[in-house]
Amino acid sequence: MKKLFFLLIIIFSINTYAELKITISQGLEKSIPIIVNCDQGEKLCIEITDVIKSNLYGSGYFLIQDEKIINSNLDELTSQYALWTLYDTDYAVKSKILEKNEKFIFDFKLYDVNLKKILFNYQISFNNKTNIRKLGHVSSNKIFEKITSIKGIFDTKIAYISSSKVKDKKIYKLFVSDIDGYNPVAIFTSKRELMSPTWSPDNKKLAYVSFENKRPEIFIQTLSTGERFKMNNKAGSSSAPAWSPDGKYIAYSQKINGNLEIFIYNLANNKSKRITKSIGIDTEPEWSDDGKFIFFTSDRSGRPQIYKKSINKTSKAKRITFEGIYNADSSSSSNGKYIAMVHNSGKGYNIGILNISKGYLNIISNGKLDEAPSFAPNSVMILYAAKMKNKGVLYATSIDGRIKKRIELNSMDVREPVWSN
Repeated sequence: MKKLFFLLIIIFSINTYAELKITISQGLEKSIPIIVNCDQGEKLCIEITDVIKSNLYGSGYFLIQDEKIINSNLDELTSQYALWTLYDTDYAVKSKILEKNEKFIFDFKLYDVNLKKILFNYQISFNNKTNIRKLGHVSSNKIFEKITSIKGIFDTKIAYISSSKVKDKKIYKLFVSDIDGYNPVAIFTSKRELMSPTWSPDNKKLAYVSFENKRPEIFIQTLSTGERFKMNNKAGSSSAPAWSPDGKYIAYSQKINGNLEIFIYNLANNKSKRITKSIGIDTEPEWSDDGKFIFFTSDRSGRPQIYKKSINKTSKAKRITFEGIYNADSSSSSNGKYIAMVHNSGKGYNIGILNISKGYLNIISNGKLDEAPSFAPNSVMILYAAKMKNKGVLYATSIDGRIKKRIELNSMDVREPVWSN
């Protein structure tokens, strides 16, 4: 099998000021050969299969075979399997567009070439108003999940902060886009700094920090309407929001007598409950997958480390990180098995993955200023920000570090990414 190193660059226009460039910088050494074919060769079918090919290749798990040199339209299935085998193909997708009752159907079959059997035949109905890229993402999920037994995340979203200079003035934007970078929308623009976006569990809202009133304040914005409001109007400076798994609360940090502490805000009654009380700085709260605990960063031991505390019991916070001189900005996986964090052992700021039950820390990045890790909803990928030639870029990588994809905006600094649920 071929190795996937620096093989794919997808460049597309976002607006007149920027281009988004996606580079697969590292993939599995034994990636899975697959051919994705459109039987009819018509434009609409090709558009869908192009999305599927891009998604599967971009995952780092697959090597896309060239369908132009491999005939996948043989009538006799035994001969077809033999031809696919000749070209070292493990799986094949054959697709076509059907028309029924003035509606269209995207019909595709997934073949296991080695077992010489059809794994499934799937159909998706659509019309001329359907988002074709969305259809391609959903189809990609089905294929990816069947072959790898890993939940597909091709139809998810990401949010991130960008900054650029316009007439010598810095402009900050909060973007939402598809995970492959398409369909970017700036949902809020400000002349003052924006930071710390976090998704609601239903992905309908974002909470984030804005300095528009010359101090850090948390705002909540509905994506469909653009409506936004400031959380906890009576509070002073507040930052680092984190939505609870059930969507009822937001954990955040707030200054008390000049010292940062962790609070939980009840969205139903607009009241806050204090969680921490220490002489150290307590900030960057993150919920456990069951919503019973808060992970947070504290320097109460002398240096920033990750702690864990129950939201209901009066028990003391428990320190969970001990390696290195710095551990902060935690992100918990939805399966409850891992904590991602920014780690420094004296050689720079990298992304580390802590196996909670085993206590083992695995470093998956090698930059000097890597930051803001965020788990994918399938718990096997991480999104984080890094610096490349003094410019902010994003990386999506597997939790073992074997698969890596770089995302960069040519004329903007990009930072603080967060994966949707």
